[in-house]
Amino acid sequence: MISMSSLYQHPNYQVTLENFEEQVNNGECIYTAWGLFKSIHIDITKNRCPICECLLDGSVNRITNSGSTNVKATIDHYRPQEYYPFLKCDDKNYILMCSECNTEYKKSKFPLFPLNSARWSEEQFIDEKPLIVNPIIDNLLEIFDLVFIPKGSGKGILELRPKEGLIEKDDYLYAKAIETIKVFGLGDCEETRHENDNIHSCRIRLLQIHYDKFYALAKARKIGIDEFLEELKKHPQNRNYGFTKFIAKEQFIMAL
Repeated sequence: MISMSSLYQHPNYQVTLENFEEQVNNGECIYTAWGLFKSIHIDITKNRCPICECLLDGSVNRITNSGSTNVKATIDHYRPQEYYPFLKCDDKNYILMCSECNTEYKKSKFPLFPLNSARWSEEQFIDEKPLIVNPIIDNLLEIFDLVFIPKGSGKGILELRPKEGLIEKDDYLYAKAIETIKVFGLGDCEETRHENDNIHSCRIRLLQIHYDKFYALAKARKIGIDEFLEELKKHPQNRNYGFTKFIAKEQFIMAL
């Protein structure tokens, strides 16, 4: 996952916000208005989905019953419009996601802690405890570990798990990790299998690509920081991935 904590400090954010507010004041709070923020979000994530780290450059496709569909960059309402219509035009409620994470996995899901909690009023919602991670405000390194899971013949998948020891320190963050992984299909892949086989296969392929991309980097980090930096020099594009930060911090497990 990719931290987006610097989003609101982006040099173009204020100008974009002013343009957005002008459209809102003209009664035009529609997808073309909140789409103004897409380029800034993409710039922060280096053209990757902050949730699954899928590339958003048009190179990723998913098979459908009628052919294939391109995985695109979309702006999601973090708190869904279905439950929070008063946040439809709130720029702080927008977050970049790939079309798979947004429309196929998250949809209008927004569980709260504890599970099945009632939603709070418009005046009090800010004190809710969401169980879906928000890369703009959450410290991802406090919530997740990476797990490299071999599947034989040099194959494997890269999954997320709650950070080791988390349940002993903070039940809320542990629950947030579990629900985020479940909602987006980023761990225990057979247990959290998507009902659509094509969507599930697309997610598995992505996790396999991540395994291949980062396995050597993780092995080098196991040896030492110097070996990690040398391996990273071979693939400098990997610096843009959030997963690289997890590996640098040794927040990963290489399962047997």
